Amino acid sequence: MIYLVGSYKGGSGKTTTATNLAVFLWRQGRRVLLIDGDEQQTLSYWYQSRAEGGDVTGLDQRQLLGAGLRTNLPALAAQYDEVVIDVAGRDSTTQRAALTIADVYLVPFVPRPPDLWTFDLVRELIAKAQQVNPALRAYLFVTRADSQSLKSEGSGLVLDTLDAIGNARRLAASLGNRVAFANAFNGGLSVLESKPVDSKARAEVVALFTELQTALHEKA
Repeated sequence: MIYLVGSYKGGSGKTTTATNLAVFLWRQGRRVLLIDGDEQQTLSYWYQSRAEGGDVTGLDQRQLLGAGLRTNLPALAAQYDEVVIDVAGRDSTTQRAALTIADVYLVPFVPRPPDLWTFDLVRELIAKAQQVNPALRAYLFVTRADSQSLKSEGSGLVLDTLDAIGNARRLAASLGNRVAFANAFNGGLSVLESKPVDSKARAEVVALFTELQTALHEKA
């Protein structure tokens, strides 16, 4: 399975999502390959930090950029059970190349106007990708949200907006705006591993990716 975490907007927690998804799958006994598709190499720095102080057996990382991702990834992917791709938060050649071969497109949305303004762009990108890659399944979810923003009057507009993308499905689970995610990331870890334990952050990660796996099983 090839998962692509992307969007049209920076600062939405894509790399945090990608690393936590990779560790979630890895802890299920899967062989996982992380692909850094962003010139800033944030994911690569995370992996380097992890490799210096922790176990990376069965969890590998490479950087692939541009159109070459489409041609070079299939041979690499064949050696793993799962592939998780992280790309920059903008429309890029790398993201479009990844969309042609991905099984899952996972798009985080921060509940704020600048992110929702990319709504039509994301919908159009998914539609064009599915013309080339009909098997592509797209899932949207809310990230970097605090409890107040999810309970505010505007939260209904956010959820209604995401539900309106007919070629994608909104996941009910969300990831909060918690310091535990940043602390874990800085150490090359997932919140599933980091200490002190943040039980709420861990529960959010498990809920989100369990819901994703359930949705993929239903589709299959």
